[in-house]
Amino acid sequence: MIFNSILFLLLAALLPPLVLLGIIYRMDKIEQEPPALLLGLFLRGVLAMFPILVLELLADQFIDFFPWSTLVYLFLAYFVIPGFIEEGVKYRVLSRRTWNDPNFNYRFDAVVYAVFVSLGFAAVENVLYVLTNGFSTAVVRAIFSIPGHAMFGVVMGACLGTAKWMEAHRQFEQAAALRKRAFLLPAILHGLYDFLLVGFGWIFYLYFIGLVIYVVKLLKRSAREDGPVTM
Repeated sequence: MIFNSILFLLLAALLPPLVLLGIIYRMDKIEQEPPALLLGLFLRGVLAMFPILVLELLADQFIDFFPWSTLVYLFLAYFVIPGFIEEGVKYRVLSRRTWNDPNFNYRFDAVVYAVFVSLGFAAVENVLYVLTNGFSTAVVRAIFSIPGHAMFGVVMGACLGTAKWMEAHRQFEQAAALRKRAFLLPAILHGLYDFLLVGFGWIFYLYFIGLVIYVVKLLKRSAREDGPVTM
C-alpha cells in the first residue's frame, strides 16, 4: 500500500515535466536532437540540484546574518537567491555542454537543450516537494512551478541560439551580450516569479499570465524562424 502511494506520487511529480519535454521535442521540426544528448542534458539538470542546494544554503546563511528590513530580506531571499543561483547554475551546465557541440547547428536547438536542463532540475525538485507534501502539491506545481521552469528555459535557449548565430556570423560583441542576456533575463523573470508569489496575490497571477503569453509567442516565433547557425 505504501509502495503504491509512493509510486503514484512519483508519477504525479514526473508526468508534467515529461509532457512538456515531449511538446518541446516535437516542436524541433527541422532536425531533432540525438536522444543520448537530450538525456544527458536532462540528467545534468537533475545533478544541478546539488550545487544549487549548497549555494542557496550558503546564501541563506549570509543574508540571515544581517538585520535587513523585511522588504529587502524578501527581495534577497525570494528574488536574488532563487533567480540568480538556479538560473546561473542551469546556464553554466547548458553552455558548457552544448556551445561547442556539433549537434548545436540550428538556433532552435538551444531552446530544446535549455528546456531539457531546466526540466531535469524541475523534475527532481518536484519529486522532493510532492513526496514531502502530497498530491495537492503536485497539482499546484503542475500548473505553476513546472511550466515556470520550462518558460525560463525557453527564454534562455532563445537568447543562446541567437548568440550562437551571431558568433557564427562574426558579430562577436552582440553574441557576447546575448550570452549574458541568456543568463540575466531568465534570472530576473525567475526572481520576479518567486518574489511576487510571496504575498502579492493577484499581482502574481497577472505576472504569470503575462509570462505565459510572452513565452508562448517567443517559443512559436523561435520554432517558426529556426535556421542553421552558419550560412
